[in-house]
Amino acid sequence: MDAPAGRTILPTMNRIDRATKRALRDRERKERATARRPSGPNVAAAYEALFERLTRAHCIAYERLDWNEIATRGLVEPAVRRHELEQKARRALANYRPGLIDSLFGLGQERRRALAEKVLEAAKKDAELYAQAKRNAEVHNLDVNLAPAVLALDMEAIETALKAHAPTAVLAAVLEGFAVAMPSPGRLVAYVDALEFDALPDEAVEIGETGRSVYRALTFAARQEIHLANVCAVSLRIAAETLAAVPVDMVEVVVRCFLPDGRGEVEQYPILYAKVPHVALKAMDLRRLDPVATITALGARIDWEIARGFAPIRIDDLNLTSKSPKPPLVPA
Repeated sequence: MDAPAGRTILPTMNRIDRATKRALRDRERKERATARRPSGPNVAAAYEALFERLTRAHCIAYERLDWNEIATRGLVEPAVRRHELEQKARRALANYRPGLIDSLFGLGQERRRALAEKVLEAAKKDAELYAQAKRNAEVHNLDVNLAPAVLALDMEAIETALKAHAPTAVLAAVLEGFAVAMPSPGRLVAYVDALEFDALPDEAVEIGETGRSVYRALTFAARQEIHLANVCAVSLRIAAETLAAVPVDMVEVVVRCFLPDGRGEVEQYPILYAKVPHVALKAMDLRRLDPVATITALGARIDWEIARGFAPIRIDDLNLTSKSPKPPLVPA
């Protein structure tokens, strides 16, 4: 299913890249059957973090940008690079004089080495602070310049605002693609390309009684439940990120996924559609909510069974395409 013309925030993979990654995952699963597996608490912690990331992607504090207030702000000067922490560390190194204890035990050289390392650490911290200050100033000025166009719901401005404020690196770890379109004035639709079932983990790692990692294969049903939670979580996350940056009352979310077509191939189909109002998100604490129950409570259109997972849903009655169709938004 192709999305109507709009704006791509996070580009999805094309068919060739998707097939290549699917083949790589299949090879990795075959190779690990005979490979020596890593062990230790850090391995189990990494798997736990992965499951948390996939199924709790919606757990953020929803806070909306006030574009009317932003429009009243003035521009700020670019950040000036400072070396305050480094200079302080250098003064400490220059002023160091071995005390009685350091002289008695010959610790002067070691102390100087430690102070020299602190100079390097301080320089690194100064660079990080400068980069963050520069980024903050750039985003501030970008927002001030964008505000009138965003308030007018100009799609180019909306695209820029979402790219500036949505954490695309975080989103890329839990979904394949994200785009927005406006089929009619004021009606905003977010298109989400979800991870395929094949891209989800098929095993969990736990810590055994001996302290070593225990690898446990996940059942088909368990993986389907993870897929369901992931799709619902990312639909809520995208709704929150979109409504946080765009001054509309509601966003419609269409989630698409590649599913088997019955002929040994996979095709992209819509699997979830939901209307998410700003007032609903404002009243929720997403960090405390189950994604499946929440998206169900919002009246989402979805067809899922634990024995088979997702099935395509009908959305041809929703008038999601504009009157003047343009080329597809992202390659399928």
